[in-house]
Amino acid sequence: MNTHGRKFEVYAQRESLWGKIRFWIKETSWSPERTQVSIALPVTFRTLTIADDNMEQPPAFSLGDEQAQQFMDELWRTGFRPTEGSGSAGSLAATERHLADMRALVFKTGAPT
Repeated sequence: MNTHGRKFEVYAQRESLWGKIRFWIKETSWSPERTQVSIALPVTFRTLTIADDNMEQPPAFSLGDEQAQQFMDELWRTGFRPTEGSGSAGSLAATERHLADMRALVFKTGAPT
């Protein structure tokens, strides 16, 4: 049994008055000796200089598949939906209507032989 671990979570809260979404990032790590909770601090920006040209810059943060899914779920919970694409609610509704139409045609006229 693995008694050591880490859990990374992203939380979101919509502030409608200001038109913003607030985010918190929390990491919990544990071992037999102790449990530790850490939070991400506000992102800081660094002005790039000429010395930074052609130098790869590290990402602000990266997420594993589980954390990215949880992040998307938090955005969904706060009311965000995809703008367009096969995963959007509008696309799904159109597909469902088409499927209902096709079922109506097949069951009214019988399946082609």
